[in-house]
Amino acid sequence: MAISNHEQVGKALTSLCKGLYPYIEQEMQAIHRERWLIVATSYLAKEQTLKRNSADILREDVSALLTVMSKQWEEVFKKKLGRAERALVNELSEVRNKWAHKNTFSTDDTYRALDSISRLLKAVSALETIDVEKQKQEILRILSQEEFRQQNRRISSEESRIRERLAELLKRIPFQDASLLNHALTHRSYLYENPKEVRDDNERLEFFGDAVLGFLSSEFLYSSYPEMNEAQLTRLRSELVDEKQLAKFANDLDIGKWMRLGKGTIADGGRSNSLLLSNTFEAIIGAYFLDSGMEAVRNFVEELFISVAEDFVSYQSDVDSSILVDSKNLFQQWALTNGTTLPKYVTIKEVGPDNAKEFTVEVRVGERKYGEGKGRRKKDAEKSAAEDALVKLKKRGMM
Repeated sequence: MAISNHEQVGKALTSLCKGLYPYIEQEMQAIHRERWLIVATSYLAKEQTLKRNSADILREDVSALLTVMSKQWEEVFKKKLGRAERALVNELSEVRNKWAHKNTFSTDDTYRALDSISRLLKAVSALETIDVEKQKQEILRILSQEEFRQQNRRISSEESRIRERLAELLKRIPFQDASLLNHALTHRSYLYENPKEVRDDNERLEFFGDAVLGFLSSEFLYSSYPEMNEAQLTRLRSELVDEKQLAKFANDLDIGKWMRLGKGTIADGGRSNSLLLSNTFEAIIGAYFLDSGMEAVRNFVEELFISVAEDFVSYQSDVDSSILVDSKNLFQQWALTNGTTLPKYVTIKEVGPDNAKEFTVEVRVGERKYGEGKGRRKKDAEKSAAEDALVKLKKRGMM
């Protein structure tokens, strides 16, 4: 049968008594010589000494030893022990009294008592320190188990709350660990306003999800369109995973409804913001990979990719395949072929808050403006400007 906390403390107090007696005898003799036992006995209750030998009482009663140390502290023990040990003597006197009155010791109380006993024994270089340390390690193991069980209960309770709140979304994306999905939905603005509730935002997951989407979209297109060259595949991949398309995927899943945003971001229209939706979708993909692996993510995104890729290829079927080359590269090729300088992309306007800016960019060759475009990122706005320039050149018969 497992030993109780009360028994653990009693066992440790016995070790303390064995370790303290020879030390107290030695230090008391050094000061009081042969009178040491008489001095020590003066601190014992008279009814104790009437029935038993004083030396036996000191050998067997840790309370008596602690009393002698306390009363003789200034004259005897202060020379070799410090304030910390003085505090331990007082603390352990209380522990011994609680134990004698059969008070209840929690596991935490037991560990603290054993730790204090071990520290005092170590201070007097008692061999019994080893035994108490072994007891302390066993209590620490029990404490760790209790903490693990409590943590599991908290996690289980939190997981249930998250699953209840995200039930609709979990039907579409069946996470095993719903807390990962919850993390993926957490924007930095929510973390900023709720630092005690949330430990991290979704930006690292967003970074990871972007890489996963890049790989899976490339794999999907390479397998699905063997007739396409590298430039065409690159162009089509950019259509599958650009901000606008990822935001559409997010809208189809009603992600805006579930995103955890700060109040200010919500007031600024964050739930319908294309950039936030796109970034959150990437974070969800990263989290889903960590939760269920590549195959689960592949099955999920391929269904989304199929219709988008087919629509785009069908739309481009009557257009010269060269248009599928990256628009910025194609416009640069045109500029160089026609003996002009390299195109320059100039940002002419920035509007909106930092987390939802929209950029307007002009593409110029020399002093002449050829096209204009907008985007949530400068890169997207530049691409849009190049596309606008190419369309205008084609209309004028210049391409």
